[in-house]
Amino acid sequence: MGDPLRRWPAALALVLLLAGCGGGTETTVPPAWESPSPSAPAPLTVKEAKGRYLAIVTPYNTALEKLEEALKAGRPWRTVRGLTRTVATTNAAHAEQLRATAWPAAAQAPVAALLKENEVALRHWRLAAEAGSATVLMREIRSAAAHDGGSHADKVRTSLGLPLYRDS
Repeated sequence: MGDPLRRWPAALALVLLLAGCGGGTETTVPPAWESPSPSAPAPLTVKEAKGRYLAIVTPYNTALEKLEEALKAGRPWRTVRGLTRTVATTNAAHAEQLRATAWPAAAQAPVAALLKENEVALRHWRLAAEAGSATVLMREIRSAAAHDGGSHADKVRTSLGLPLYRDS
């Protein structure tokens, strides 16, 4: 049958290979603190940021304009409340998109300030959307409007070279 000592190295090599100790490439995963962190996306250029900002704020501004028109026209409070739901939804989406965008350096601080003010307004828009009376609805609309972030939005627009927003 052959010399058992000759079979020993072949058997040992087979056992080591099957056990994963065959000396191939190392496959261990480094600890989390050694893993390279995913790099943040590069900030948008000012030109890219202009278009992105306008795309983000347009639905929210449109919802606000429709609400303003309904208030001026004296629409029933339940109709107005429905419009505040749209404002709250577009406000939340607008904030998330602003937060997720890598803004140019000049726009970062104004966007952060706008987002802080937006958090307060959003709470009031959500309360307005759930108002059980015209009185509560109007109180919450006024509270949200007091935190519209207009001056911060103007600073964002200025930092991006956009004209200031003026509703119609």
